[in-house]
Amino acid sequence: MKSVYKARPYRVFLNLLFGLGAAIFVTAIASFFVKSTVAGFLLFIVVFAAYVWFIIINNLITIELDGRTLLIKTGKKTEKYDIDKTSIRAVTKTSRGETSCKLYLTKEGGTEELVDCELIGITKFMELLEELGLGETVAKLNTSHQKDLE
Repeated sequence: MKSVYKARPYRVFLNLLFGLGAAIFVTAIASFFVKSTVAGFLLFIVVFAAYVWFIIINNLITIELDGRTLLIKTGKKTEKYDIDKTSIRAVTKTSRGETSCKLYLTKEGGTEELVDCELIGITKFMELLEELGLGETVAKLNTSHQKDLE
C-alpha cells in the first residue's frame, strides 16, 4: 500500500501569514530610514516574495512510502531511500505553540540528510513515523532550564 504525505494547506496558509507579518515588520522598520512610499512598497514586495520563495516554495514537500521505499520530493529535487539500508531518526520540537518536525535520513555509507517536515503537520508526521516503525522508539527529552539540585 502506498502512503502519500503532502504539505497541508493550513500550514502553507499559516506560513503565508508569517511572511506577511515579516514583510510588514521589515517595511515598518525601514520606513524610519526611507521616506519614499514607493520604495517602502517595493521593499514590502521583495521581502514577502523572498519569504514565499525561500520558506514556502523551497519547503513544499511530498513524501511517498511504498513498502520498503521512501520517496521524498522537495521542489525539483527527488530522493529515493531504501528503508532497509537507511538509518532514520526523527525530532519534533514544540516551542511557544509552534512545532517543528524534522526527519534525518542516512543512506548506507552516506552522510545524514535533513528533511524538514513542518509543512505536513505534526499529526501526519507522527503517522509517517508509525509507518516507518519509529512510533514505539520515541524518547522525550526534558529541556527544563532549571539547575540540577544534586
